[in-house]
Amino acid sequence: MKSVSRAALGLVLALGVLTPVIATPALAAKEDKKPKPKVWQLSNQFRAALGPADAAVKANAPDAMAKIEAVELLSKSADEKYAAAGLRYSLGIATKDSKLQLQGIQGMIESGSAAAEDLPKLNLIAGQISRQDGNYEAAKRFLNEASRLGIREVNLHLMLADVNFKTNAISEGLVALRTAINLEKAEKGQASADLYALGANKAFTANLLTESAQWTRDLVTAYPTPQNWRSALYIFLQGNKLENQALIDVYRLMHDTKSLTGERDFFDYASLATLIALPGEAKSVIEEGFANGAVNKTSRAVNERLVDANRRIPADKVSVVTDEKRASSAPDGRLAANTGSAYLAYGNNEKAIELFNLALKKGGVDADTVNTRLGIALARLGQKEAARQAFQLVTGPARKEIATFWLLSLNTQP
Repeated sequence: MKSVSRAALGLVLALGVLTPVIATPALAAKEDKKPKPKVWQLSNQFRAALGPADAAVKANAPDAMAKIEAVELLSKSADEKYAAAGLRYSLGIATKDSKLQLQGIQGMIESGSAAAEDLPKLNLIAGQISRQDGNYEAAKRFLNEASRLGIREVNLHLMLADVNFKTNAISEGLVALRTAINLEKAEKGQASADLYALGANKAFTANLLTESAQWTRDLVTAYPTPQNWRSALYIFLQGNKLENQALIDVYRLMHDTKSLTGERDFFDYASLATLIALPGEAKSVIEEGFANGAVNKTSRAVNERLVDANRRIPADKVSVVTDEKRASSAPDGRLAANTGSAYLAYGNNEKAIELFNLALKKGGVDADTVNTRLGIALARLGQKEAARQAFQLVTGPARKEIATFWLLSLNTQP
């Protein structure tokens, strides 16, 4: 066995980072302070076949494949198997044959001769080729190995996410996508909105509703647009069957984040407000929809809601004033809570705050609902810190999620 010069290998290897470094003893002596380069051990017989095969590959000669196979038959050592595999890879590059390219890369990896610093890149390239050829399971193996060996690149993890999604391994794909986002954030300060949207879409389609809600919250945190708010709240509503008193507080958030769009949203909001005896809120929602053009003023269904709200408001306002007077002497806080909700619906946030605090003091109420609405009233008055404190006291499962969304709205406001 003899060492072979760099020129003899030629090569063979189209990847600059993979080109073997062959040193003579004299050169090694001059550079004894540096790590010694690898000296390739190739037999004379192998060396004699390697040169012509390398030349045939470079010329893309008709007999190149036959000469490569002859070299492969002679390859016994790890170095020889690596060099032979490199020839196959190089011919694949020259002929644009991805099957040959992958065979060559796999041969380099499996030879046992690849340098430790080259193995991550070899696995990455093998993963890229496998993905392009539609062999997604192989792509996953190679890409996961490249990641395990230390490659921290956005594109690697995006490819890994893609092949997992294509093989219905959604959870694994979401993990890879999250890694890609974190890497892009570290590199650029912000990740693309499309990546968050992809995660939300894949999780939602797979019925992973908890995960999809988190993805949409992350999207809103990074890009708090009305459209993203609508997506986040819509997915939340799809995954949670809320009772009407909770649902109205989600519609209120949609209103405050300007994510109500189209006549249906305004109609459903007004209908819900009417159903739970909040005619003032129903009226204001409809009139706002008219004003911003989201609702057609000739809509029969919407106008019926408006007529009904206007009919109920006078008596409702009298009742609210009466209930406010009675609330302080009531045995518990239920009347104060209900009256506070009515004032919130009419946009009188100061009165609402006063009555919600009274309700909490007296007790006997659903504290999660009251604290949610106390937070809403405070937020609408611009008292952000007090609003945060109220929302943070909410603990019930669905209510806590709603409060979390309201907190997010406070944190993303300018």
